[in-house]
Parts: sequence; structure tokens; C-alpha cells
Amino acid sequence: MEPALDPEELMRRYLEQVVSAGRLELIEDMALPDMVDEANQAFGGPPGRAGLVAHVRGFRRHLEALRIEVHRIVADRQAVMAWWSFTGIHAGPWLGRPPSGGPIRGDVFSFFDLADGRISRYRLFLAAEFPERVILDTSRPGAGLVADDSGRA
Repeated sequence: MEPALDPEELMRRYLEQVVSAGRLELIEDMALPDMVDEANQAFGGPPGRAGLVAHVRGFRRHLEALRIEVHRIVADRQAVMAWWSFTGIHAGPWLGRPPSGGPIRGDVFSFFDLADGRISRYRLFLAAEFPERVILDTSRPGAGLVADDSGRA
């Protein structure tokens, strides 16, 4: 097992190497075995580190030509947050929407709680454009998946 990363570097490596490049094997050193991925749990995925692997695998599988851009990372020793965005092609069923084959974009705020320098809990706020806006919010208790087809940008 690698030594724990600096929290900002942990988030950057997760986004650039795991999410963008698909290097799922890195999750083993980044996350505790019993970590909680609240987004994965919202859709009935497996518990623990396997849930984070399933989460990233599903995201990448349903979005082709995936590109991410990291806008900002803010960290302290116990938590780290990133604001990032993505673009791609909606190639598989995702967030309750059948594949459209069209472009998709979204903004994400990812939150890691850390223990011993590794991910112990993952929460997120995501706003994706399908073209209607769909919001997934696991960043606060009781939040969930919401479709916003009001026409607001």
C-alpha cells in the first residue's frame, strides 16, 4: 500500500487518473476498504471500496469521449472538495435516462471525508444537462435525484 497522499493530490489523482483515465486499480490505495460512497449507495451499488469502483466504472461506461476539467480543489487534513466539469456522449443509460447518443455536460462538486489520509466517505452534487437538467445531490441528508425540465439554464 502506498503512503497516504496529500489531500489535494489525492483528489487530483482520483479525478485525472481514475475518473478521466480509467485507472480503477488506484482506488485500492486511495480509499479505505469500508469507505462509503453515497452516490453509489443511492443506486443500490455494492458497499465499501467496491462501490467506488462500480460508481466510476458506470460513469465511464455510459459516457463516451469523456473529458473532464478540474476547476478548483480545496482541502484540509480531514476533507477535500473539488469543483470539476465533464463533457461526453451519452452512450448508455445513466441517472434514469436512456442513452441519447447526443452530447452531455455536467458540473460536479465532489466531497471526500478522509481518515488516515484515505477516502472514508464520498458525497457529491452533480448537475448534468441531458438536454434537461438532472441533479444528483448526496451532499446533504435526504437529497437525491431531481429532474429539472423547467427550461432554466
